Amino acid sequence: MGLDMTTASDALKQDYQPTIREQLNNINVTLSQIEKNTEDTEGLEAILSLHVTRNSGVGARAEGGTLPTAGAQGYKKSTIDLRRNYGRIQVSGPVIRAMRTNKGAWVRAVESETKGVVKDLKRDVNRQVNGTSDGVIGNLGTTTASTTVVASNFTAVQMRQIENGMVIDIGTVASPTTIASARTVSAVDRAAKTFVISGAAVTTSSSHYVFRSGAGGDGSSQKELTGLQTIVKASGTLFDVDPATYSDWASYVDNVSSNRAPTDTLFEKAMDETNISSGQDHWMVVTSHGVSRNYAAQLKAQKRFANTNDLKGGFKGLAIETPVGSATLTVDRDHPNNEATGLATDHLVEFMASEWEFMDEDGAVLSRVVDKDAYEATLFKYHELATDQRNTHFRLTDLSEA
Repeated sequence: MGLDMTTASDALKQDYQPTIREQLNNINVTLSQIEKNTEDTEGLEAILSLHVTRNSGVGARAEGGTLPTAGAQGYKKSTIDLRRNYGRIQVSGPVIRAMRTNKGAWVRAVESETKGVVKDLKRDVNRQVNGTSDGVIGNLGTTTASTTVVASNFTAVQMRQIENGMVIDIGTVASPTTIASARTVSAVDRAAKTFVISGAAVTTSSSHYVFRSGAGGDGSSQKELTGLQTIVKASGTLFDVDPATYSDWASYVDNVSSNRAPTDTLFEKAMDETNISSGQDHWMVVTSHGVSRNYAAQLKAQKRFANTNDLKGGFKGLAIETPVGSATLTVDRDHPNNEATGLATDHLVEFMASEWEFMDEDGAVLSRVVDKDAYEATLFKYHELATDQRNTHFRLTDLSEA
């Protein structure tokens, strides 16, 4: 028998290329445009003083008439609890030794894991920024005693947020683990809107939701960042301020019962109404890729040249101009489908008690794992997303995608 690849395999050298080829999208558009604030935090809280009512002591009078009763500006103190995001790694001693050089591995074990967990946590934070604040990733369909979970009510964006290896809980917002706890996703079929989980079979209905394990809950049990779907709303208490009491503490929201094309007219009306209520005259409009494509198609149909604007971090977007101001339309992979959110980024802030840091109060990032030949490290960030003027933002829903 002659020499072939099978018999020669043990004698051949392998050429290991110097890097692992990245397969994952780690871009975080929206948060990169928002101001960071480390000064206005006390402990793990941030304090906002909001101007909520005008001085009522104004008005016209006849000659000799009684002057208006003196009034005063109205203010509301808002206390914002910081949220805590963590990423944890563990590497065994033998792996660290085996991956010391390029001959033994493509990447160094500790370097790979520490850099990777930073990207992974930032990736999850971007989902939270675009989320509903209660940890909900998506609303399930009917699963009957199976480990293949039916996610028929998920949108395309929500299906992309379910990934192989992800650990999830299934339940309700009030009880996020009522159906399943800490199950690992082993396969995802985004076209069929199903995914496979570890452990025993589950039964679900449309009243059940998926959460990243341990992160679900609202109200006093809220763990994730306050997302833009909570901030940019026309109703609902936000940071202790209720628009039912202070009517200006509400965003402009335009929704209808069926999808419509994302036209200039829709954006112009939202910008006009927001300008009338708040005086804001510039926005970053964030949307899904499908809505952005459809809006660009509207411009092409009108034979218009699409001007672009620059954003922080090298991002670009389509320019929208009106008599009252301007906006830059861009996309975020985690933004909800069929919607567009107009953000006055100068009235959004990320309060932080820390940047992305590894726990090292004992002088070392890596700590030995008790009773194991292994080391671990924990990445953390204490922060929260907030606005100081809710009516400067707007939301358009029920937009068709292309």
